[in-house]
Amino acid sequence: MPDKYSVQASDNYRLAKSKPMIAPADGTYNLIHLPKYAFIKNIWVRKDDAYASASASMTVGFIGNGETADPDAFLTNTECDPDATGMATMRGGTGAEANGKWFDTARGALTVTVDDSSAAAGNFQVFCEYCVLK
Repeated sequence: MPDKYSVQASDNYRLAKSKPMIAPADGTYNLIHLPKYAFIKNIWVRKDDAYASASASMTVGFIGNGETADPDAFLTNTECDPDATGMATMRGGTGAEANGKWFDTARGALTVTVDDSSAAAGNFQVFCEYCVLK
């Protein structure tokens, strides 16, 4: 029987970080640019100062890849838990892309959407682990 292996391996491992977000105004921010052929492996949110309101919200999603933007594709508000300090990760979450995402059509960007619920906004930074496979 003939072998039909098709392997595309990458040693193009990348770990990216956003600029620190210091008490951002409500809105959606493009944080980390992602090239075409990026495969998202994990995303973390480091929250140094929690939001002052339990009704504050924060989600991590994406734009690009020829798709409709999805503001909570990676981390929903529940996983981000913006009114608590510490690290949050997409692994084991309930976002549509919480187990990984392939940017095979076009480049894109990670986004964060925040709403401080009229209280003091928190400080955080987003990290993203991905590989580029061509």
